[in-house]
Amino acid sequence: MNLRQKSSRYGAAVQFTAGIAGIMLIAASLRAGLRPDFEIALAAALVVSVILHARAGFALSRAQQELEMLRGLVRKISPNGKADAKGEAKAPEVILDTETPMSEQDSHILERVKDAIENDRVDLYLQPIVSLPQRKYRYFEAFSRLRAKDGSILRPHQYLGAAERANRIGVIDNMILLRAVQALRNLGPESRHHRVFCNISPATIFDQDFFQRFTDYLDANADMAPNLVFEFTYPAVEMLYGKVEQNLDAIAKRGYAFSVDHIRRFDHNWSALREKNFRFVKAPSSMLLNENRGDAEARARVKSFKETLRECEIDLIVEKVELEGHMPEILSLGIDYGQGELFGAPRAAAFYTGPRLELAKAS
Repeated sequence: MNLRQKSSRYGAAVQFTAGIAGIMLIAASLRAGLRPDFEIALAAALVVSVILHARAGFALSRAQQELEMLRGLVRKISPNGKADAKGEAKAPEVILDTETPMSEQDSHILERVKDAIENDRVDLYLQPIVSLPQRKYRYFEAFSRLRAKDGSILRPHQYLGAAERANRIGVIDNMILLRAVQALRNLGPESRHHRVFCNISPATIFDQDFFQRFTDYLDANADMAPNLVFEFTYPAVEMLYGKVEQNLDAIAKRGYAFSVDHIRRFDHNWSALREKNFRFVKAPSSMLLNENRGDAEARARVKSFKETLRECEIDLIVEKVELEGHMPEILSLGIDYGQGELFGAPRAAAFYTGPRLELAKAS
């Protein structure tokens, strides 16, 4: 259920309860006296009305905050975006107009992305991260899938190139991030049982204007801090400096941990990253296995890498594990966590958060 639907339902509930309470008050005024049981019923109706009203206000305040963030993103997408005739900000819309020349194909792809985001057709997908050797679900990585009007899925490889060429990749990434966090929150009580890795665009950290709204959003969802791990690519981590590091620290102080994937080498300053609250490192299985099959010096690099991470209290996750035949060698390396098609493909969140998850916990 999206925020508009949720707010509408709360509002209807408030109106209904208040109406019943009003009828009871009118009836009471027509009576010569009130019986105790009638007084209790009237008081209960009024209390329920107040509670529902408070919950509606909370839901609407969060909705307003998300709308303000999306409006900020709209301004980033379209510098010429204006208020309506009454001076009020229009509802969020994705305007992908840009001075950057675009091919007809790129323009068509971005229009489909625009339509999917504007119409809330952004679905949360999860892929499990399992403990080794037990292969129990421990964490999940979040992915977003955009649904086109005809129901087909827009996969990242279909639109990322066009978005990059139009210099709009950061904006689109951040809009999808908001939808992913919203979907996680909407899992309700189940969300407390999951720790989810959510990819975050470097643009979120580099863009000071958006970053302020982003941290406000994190504050509004502070209860999700233990359940979210923000993941950066290795190239993005290499660009951390100055104000960007301060912004990252501001997120860490709010209780959010970080992960880095797509690593290119083993000799990074991992202790410095740990000080920035990086708790996880993902290494491709191909990289680890190629080194392990090399000479003595290559095998020593893998061993030193693992020992350094352990000393820094950073968990190593081997990713892109696809073949069962690679498992004996992976297990011989003593790696604690794995991710890849072998353990589970990215699927709609409900696939992993329902009875299947309970079965995995029990196994």
